[in-house]
Amino acid sequence: MPIIMGIMKNEKNAGLAPAPGDRTAVRQLLQRLRAHRFRRNWTQAELASRAGMGRTAYQDFENGYGNITLANLLCILGVLGFSSNLADLIPQLEEERTLATADLAPRRRARTVNPLRRKK
Repeated sequence: MPIIMGIMKNEKNAGLAPAPGDRTAVRQLLQRLRAHRFRRNWTQAELASRAGMGRTAYQDFENGYGNITLANLLCILGVLGFSSNLADLIPQLEEERTLATADLAPRRRARTVNPLRRKK
């Protein structure tokens, strides 16, 4: 069975198992990347070359056996025209307003006073 996106045991994550949906999400990502590569009629070597990666590194990644860096993932998405969609993975945080806080001004960060600074 392939190691999907570096989900393997090592000293840092010993005993940590991926959530059940993680493998499905990774498989979907890899299938979509492959489908977009096929649509452009590119080989794995051609996509890897355009992304500035080695063929075997990309091949292992697409087949679910290897790890790539976030920088390489961005290069792949950029070559396919999807790098601007990466931020959509994490929704923007919206502050919830309640009736109790609706009339209050937004909170400001308090300034600290430097005890070493003398007042004139």
